[in-house]
Amino acid sequence: MGDSAYSFSLTTFSRTGKLLQIEYALNAVANGRTCLGICATDGVVIATDKKLPTTLVDTEHVHKLECITPTTGFCYSGVGPDYRVLGTFCILLSYRYSVSVS
Repeated sequence: MGDSAYSFSLTTFSRTGKLLQIEYALNAVANGRTCLGICATDGVVIATDKKLPTTLVDTEHVHKLECITPTTGFCYSGVGPDYRVLGTFCILLSYRYSVSVS
């Protein structure tokens, strides 16, 4: 029986004593790209690199910076599907907040 039987839960240790979900998360972080934000007196600069694994990926459809509202946004450096889920969650959260305040 391989280690895949132990990778379904955060609290299940494998036979070697490792938490495989934590190992997977650390590998995803290690494969992420750098994002940098600098706050100045008159604005903010956000920078990231956009290296693609292959030339077959269309660069027009890969976004590392995303606007949530006209005054807020975020930059991601990890896995694309995680970014889309977090981006959608942030947009919904900001919409709920704007409705509750107004």
